[in-house]
Amino acid sequence: MSIVSEAKKVFPEIVPELGNYYGQISEWDRIYSNSPPWKKVKKSGLYASGNRSMSMLLAAKVAADEFSRLTFSEQVTVSAAEPYGEYVSKVLYRCGFWRRFPDFLSCAYALGGGAAKVYASDGSPAIDYISADRFVPTAWDEGGISEGIFQSKIAKNGFYYTLFERYFTENGLAAVDYRLFRSGLKSTVGNEVSLSELFPELPENVRYNTAKVPMFRYFKPDVSNNIDRYSPLGVSVFSAAVDTLKALDVAFDSFSREFVLGKKRIIVPSSCIQTVVDVETGAVKRYFDPDDEAYVALKCDDEKSLDIKDNTVELRVEEHVSAINALLDLLCFQVGLSSGTFSFNGSQGLKTATEVVSADSKTARTAKANKNLLQEFIQGIVESVIALGVDLGDVPPSEDYGIVITMPDGVVIDDNTKIENNIKLVSAGLKSKVSAIMDIFGCEEDEAMAELERISKESQISADMIDLNALGGN
Repeated sequence: MSIVSEAKKVFPEIVPELGNYYGQISEWDRIYSNSPPWKKVKKSGLYASGNRSMSMLLAAKVAADEFSRLTFSEQVTVSAAEPYGEYVSKVLYRCGFWRRFPDFLSCAYALGGGAAKVYASDGSPAIDYISADRFVPTAWDEGGISEGIFQSKIAKNGFYYTLFERYFTENGLAAVDYRLFRSGLKSTVGNEVSLSELFPELPENVRYNTAKVPMFRYFKPDVSNNIDRYSPLGVSVFSAAVDTLKALDVAFDSFSREFVLGKKRIIVPSSCIQTVVDVETGAVKRYFDPDDEAYVALKCDDEKSLDIKDNTVELRVEEHVSAINALLDLLCFQVGLSSGTFSFNGSQGLKTATEVVSADSKTARTAKANKNLLQEFIQGIVESVIALGVDLGDVPPSEDYGIVITMPDGVVIDDNTKIENNIKLVSAGLKSKVSAIMDIFGCEEDEAMAELERISKESQISADMIDLNALGGN
């Protein structure tokens, strides 16, 4: 049973119709978790039966991780006016924000989104990250999702518990309702029980006194939702590349099987086959011993029939590598990355490109579009943390918290390009030589001044030598 069906039983009046969207999330989750529908294939061979697991390339996870790396790193700075800046820094550090957020982002890019909820734990703000398959939106507008339901599954004391958390707004202030259900079967929600049965310190209803912002925020990738255009939810970054991901796994499985099917095979005449009796079963087994170095006398009228031939086939390594790289380029095109972002080397596996990312590359544009959404998402989390801090009395209220989220552009320029750009700017009179030296060598102004002085002295010495040579020539 999907989360929507279960939530409808608990909150029948507020859960909207979301079609087969959560079925798509389940498919993306299986692909991301290395359990796609095509993982099992039938065994082949005369005596083979059943299925075998394909060798998987895990390109979907690599793509999701790459999106996370491109759009978030430790260089992201979160600041706010004091005393809120220090307060937020302590909360983010205590909640493991920098450690947990990249993993959350990778899953969000794979499943089409994810949510972060802010709540009080032991009298301090805490942050929890929820994947898209455990969240149902219940109210939204042009500004985004404002209300929703979170679901958690817990197994304890021989029962299966389901906790529903409804985050909403009441009288203009944030509010949360908790409801707990217990069942003897994992597939059903069961009957409602008291929260104290599992969470003795958790109140059934939480009403905030001052918080006017939602205590959760939702993030979705910069990919248009072609499943439900009117839904506030997002789609996976690889939603348009499922067939390519399957083709990649088929090609990689073929590449792996090449070493199994292409192993050394020796054709020997039947007269070279020896027999041995299994002492336990009495069955006669035939075998050829390639390590037998003793002379063996065999009766044969035709000596040519005793020829032993090596029938090993040549491995098609280059063909497989080329095919996989072609499919990886197609995957890059479908997910919005530059061609060559991913590459496959037969001996080193799937790798991410370390080449320069220019400002006008497809990868840079895709990263920038997602960073804009991510910046808004992180700012929303910080607003909720501060609002909860005000409600708890940790920090004073204010009309403006001065929140600033700074994210690097991720554009990398190689040394040669940097030198050429500085030379052009200096020649055009748009940049000083000192600034150019500081930019090229990454030094301070006093070091750049000293270097420029040495260059001037060396240039003067070279000029004097040329004058002396000219005089000597006369």
